[in-house]
Amino acid sequence: MGVHEGELLGHAMDRILPGPDETRLLRAILHRGDTAHESWNAFQDGLRDLPALFRTDTGNRKRLSPLLLHSIRENRLAADPRLLTILKTATLREELRVSIVRRIAGEIYEALRSHDVPFIVLKGAALAESVYADPAWRHAHDIDLLFPPDAVDLAAAAVAEVGLREAPRLRWDQGRDFRHTTELPFLLLNRPYRVPFYRAPFEELETRTRTMTRDVLGTFQVLDPTDALLHCLGHASYCPGRSNLLWVVDAWMLLQHSELDWDAFERRMADMRLEVPVATMVRYLAEEVDAPIPLEAIERTTSARSSANALRRDVALFGARQASRQHPGLRGRPPLTWRDRLKLLRWELLPSPAYLDWAYGHPPRLALPGIYLTRPVSALAERLKWRLIRSLRRQP
Repeated sequence: MGVHEGELLGHAMDRILPGPDETRLLRAILHRGDTAHESWNAFQDGLRDLPALFRTDTGNRKRLSPLLLHSIRENRLAADPRLLTILKTATLREELRVSIVRRIAGEIYEALRSHDVPFIVLKGAALAESVYADPAWRHAHDIDLLFPPDAVDLAAAAVAEVGLREAPRLRWDQGRDFRHTTELPFLLLNRPYRVPFYRAPFEELETRTRTMTRDVLGTFQVLDPTDALLHCLGHASYCPGRSNLLWVVDAWMLLQHSELDWDAFERRMADMRLEVPVATMVRYLAEEVDAPIPLEAIERTTSARSSANALRRDVALFGARQASRQHPGLRGRPPLTWRDRLKLLRWELLPSPAYLDWAYGHPPRLALPGIYLTRPVSALAERLKWRLIRSLRRQP
């Protein structure tokens, strides 16, 4: 893949990124001083009724309420009293919720420890305890626990003994989903990434984990900061839940409060096959949010994206399509030529044979022409589906 194709691929992957309004909100939350004021004022100016926006939000912005309230107070940002009331209520609710979640999680961790089941705590449940100043600032919808693949059934038996019930199996055979009586999900995972193409064996991750001890939770393992950042970005690249913007805050907190090994970051990124999405997200964090990422790291990830093979490109594009977002129109993105648009369409409709082999479960080679013929119909149906979803969400 040439340099121009790498840049074109970066444009195609931009759809996984927040838009300009969301970026202004993130900058107002994450920065301090003049930058926070300027970003907050620009964010408010672009919206008519901010209190109504947060009051009716289904979760994307509301999950940022504790962080936004903290920034408003610390930066002394001007805010509508109605908005402050909404943010205070949401923050109080999150503080009450996190105390319950931590108590339940502590019981489950103890059950696993008593059965000598090794596990690593992932995502929000880990980051809330390791890089956030207050666990209530990081909403965790579920508790993700990673196990050696042959230990998932033992873990399932351990959590069932303390009253958790099993829900339907997770997609892509990633593990098993158990629910507490409060409906809090505990995901018992046999691999960290839902998309099985991205690989990160438990045995390798475990050698680099950090041990944490917290009141109520006891002692548990979390990913080392470099692995945690890769997991944060990799998971967000294919998960529709990236629209809640928490992945940006998670990455920012890891970059601010951890020492990252950028040489190891590049090596592990390649080993996990994450070059394409990670390069896009690293560029966004550095250019749009002003995250402290070394210029050399940005250049090396961008170069790795340009040299990625067709299979890695097509899997990354598959992940980018797993949401209703359109391209966000961020600064510095030049308009596409008609040749570029045709190439993007070709990548979507006519992916590499290696991708079809992966995506369709190794079909007979004679079946590939038929699969290619159905791709345009499937793509059209997918676009119509997301267009309908967007129109329904815009309705009052």
